[in-house]
Amino acid sequence: MLEGMTDAINSFGYLGIFLLVLIAPTPPEIVLPFAGFLAAQGKLSLPHAILAGVLGCTLSIVPWYLAGKYLGERRLKVFARRNRKWLKLSFGEIERAKQWFDRHGGKTVFFSRPIPSVRTLIALPAGISGMRLLPFLFHVISGEAIWQTALAYAGYLLGRRYEIVVWYTAPIARISIAVLLLVLLFWLIRHNRSNS
Repeated sequence: MLEGMTDAINSFGYLGIFLLVLIAPTPPEIVLPFAGFLAAQGKLSLPHAILAGVLGCTLSIVPWYLAGKYLGERRLKVFARRNRKWLKLSFGEIERAKQWFDRHGGKTVFFSRPIPSVRTLIALPAGISGMRLLPFLFHVISGEAIWQTALAYAGYLLGRRYEIVVWYTAPIARISIAVLLLVLLFWLIRHNRSNS
């Protein structure tokens, strides 16, 4: 993966960063530290690299938001049941994401940016719940800008040891997911008790 990423960024520069986070399964936690490393060498501009990453990540989740908005919860759940392997989402995951979004709203979109699977999944309930596009984009872009600036700047400071950023961010993402799941579990238990 690292070799392909290196080739893409060396060959296409900012367009390579944009495409890697837009269509390739390469998370910004890997791409942006490397871009920061290249910026430290004078091969890229750090602000332009961050901008390319933010645009790529933002555009990658807009289709999920639009699917939530225009397909709606019922159709998405039917689609998830029929196409589990392709969609990689279950009926339950859509339901839990919607409940989480309904409770916490737009700030969920902002705070989910560092959490790999959640940052995409949260776009579905944002669309389902009727969140307007401009506030949705504001939360996504502001959250991505902060997260990707931190990643790129860490790569810039660490130089050739930019892989350390990847090593440190992987457990942070796993811990964030675990905390999120525990909060969801706690909420579901409370919700079931109040309904019984």
